[in-house]
Amino acid sequence: MPQKPRVYFLVYFLITMADLLLIYSGKNELRWFTKPLLMPLLLLVVYLQRRHIPLYVYMLGSLALSWAGDLLLQMKGLFIPGLISFLLAHVCYIVYFVKISNQQKGLLQLQPLIGLPVLIYIIIFLWLLYPFLDTLKIPVTVYGITIGAMLLMSINTKLKVNAMAAALFFNGALQFVISDSILAVNLFAVSSMILSLCVMATYASAQYLLVRGSMQVAADLTETK
Repeated sequence: MPQKPRVYFLVYFLITMADLLLIYSGKNELRWFTKPLLMPLLLLVVYLQRRHIPLYVYMLGSLALSWAGDLLLQMKGLFIPGLISFLLAHVCYIVYFVKISNQQKGLLQLQPLIGLPVLIYIIIFLWLLYPFLDTLKIPVTVYGITIGAMLLMSINTKLKVNAMAAALFFNGALQFVISDSILAVNLFAVSSMILSLCVMATYASAQYLLVRGSMQVAADLTETK
């Protein structure tokens, strides 16, 4: 890996640690100096590597929309706009996973039942969350279906890209689902500092893994030329 991405990833890790420390200390107002810096760093990495990353526009779109979602969710009264931003970010990831290779079928296309646990989880989680949602049932349901589809499409990248890239995509998407699930519990059911820490840790890790996955696809394509 080139030196520059390593430096950006190191800064990303340090800012993530600082943001987690602010959560632990209860100084959420200072998170305006940490959390909004994370996605721009990953955006910069993808932009600098754009000549080598297939379909990089979708990765940039996902990260930019995630950044907008980060900002909106930190503001009071802007939950729905923030939710929409992240929903669109997941749509970009879905399109990226679908388009990443049209030359061969993915794992889910060959063995559809592998996706059944994801469907069961989304259904059960939404059912358990429903009593706490009040007027937000429809938007949260749409979001839950979308992020479930994103995880399914990440599973389908196996056999379409190299094994390392597929593993990075799956783990990144899985951690995104975990992060959003914990966030929903933290927002609507039981609020706690521990849950907030888990949300941020898994979210930062998820985005990092997805970016690394796209870079791994690029490296693989470079080696096969």
